Amino acid sequence: MGRTKLNPVTEALVRIDVNKHPLFKRLKDSGEFTWLEEADLSALKSLEGIGLLCIVDDPNMFKETLDMVVLAPEIKKLFEGTLAGAWFTDPSVGRTIASSIGVRRLPAVAVYCCGELLGAIEGLRPWGDYQNELIKILTSQAQQHKKTVVITPAHA
Repeated sequence: MGRTKLNPVTEALVRIDVNKHPLFKRLKDSGEFTWLEEADLSALKSLEGIGLLCIVDDPNMFKETLDMVVLAPEIKKLFEGTLAGAWFTDPSVGRTIASSIGVRRLPAVAVYCCGELLGAIEGLRPWGDYQNELIKILTSQAQQHKKTVVITPAHA
């Protein structure tokens, strides 16, 4: 958990363990989403149909992550069973995945079709915005998603 001003006892009490927290456990146990524990998007890139990817960051640093854990199943319901796949990133790989597809602000919801990224909704939004933005993405009315170049250090 990065730097904190909390004493060790308080930090231990408020620290969110993704494997034990009831919201994360319910999401994992529901089977509604495939849990991505590696920064591997090959399943989305080989997808036949529409896919939904929910991308989150460390809930200890970014409390909005907990909001996405609750919103993700509701967002999935908007597709009325038409999704070919739905994924939720483990917080430990969310930032890496986001960077690789050009998403700058988490939490985010990305929509894929036949392996191509159609668009993403970045940051926490009011409920109506998710509905409107998804319609724009699916009808190709969204602005083209910006591509980014990921630079990694060379290994000696």
